[in-house]
Amino acid sequence: MFENHFFLAKVSDNKDPDGLNRINVTYQNENEVVTNWIPYMTSFAGDSTGISVLPNVDEQVLVISLDIQKSKLVAIGSIWSEAAQPPETGENGDADLNQDGKNSLTFIKTKSENMLIFDDTDGKEKIQIIDSKTNSRIEFIAEDKKLSISTDEEIDMTSTKDVCINAENMNLEAEKEVNVSCENFQVKASKELKMEADKDVTVKGSGIALN
Repeated sequence: MFENHFFLAKVSDNKDPDGLNRINVTYQNENEVVTNWIPYMTSFAGDSTGISVLPNVDEQVLVISLDIQKSKLVAIGSIWSEAAQPPETGENGDADLNQDGKNSLTFIKTKSENMLIFDDTDGKEKIQIIDSKTNSRIEFIAEDKKLSISTDEEIDMTSTKDVCINAENMNLEAEKEVNVSCENFQVKASKELKMEADKDVTVKGSGIALN
């Protein structure tokens, strides 16, 4: 009964003129058929809320017909094939493509190879956000008990209010310069305060008070 209600199709267009995240698909019947705009199923679709992930043109999808005439169609998901193979992270060794059989990787990889990775490898659990173009990454690494942020480009932090950083110890190191510019600047130590330079130390002000 359901054999003719499910069929494979290829995405021919995904630019919905009405902005409803629908797609056109092409499938073989007696002849090649191009559909009107049909819904693409998602796991969450509310009023201006939800998960928005559309298949690319030429990708293969599974379509269900809600009537015998195939006049009410819904694309219910995408399917990998030999022509369009599953992605790899390139980060997680044998866990990629489940080569180790432990099914420990859950991830999203976009066309530009940006990735959100959840790695549940026993003892090496981590969450990674990776921008491949700038080699920028944020990593929550359980094994090392740390949060790591790295990039080959600039890091810019901006707030219209306070920025607070609290830690047991803090190290600030730069290969060249550290510049601080503000209206008022205070340094306070409950015990020792040390300042050291391999060359000159210059202190300039309209008034300097040493107590």
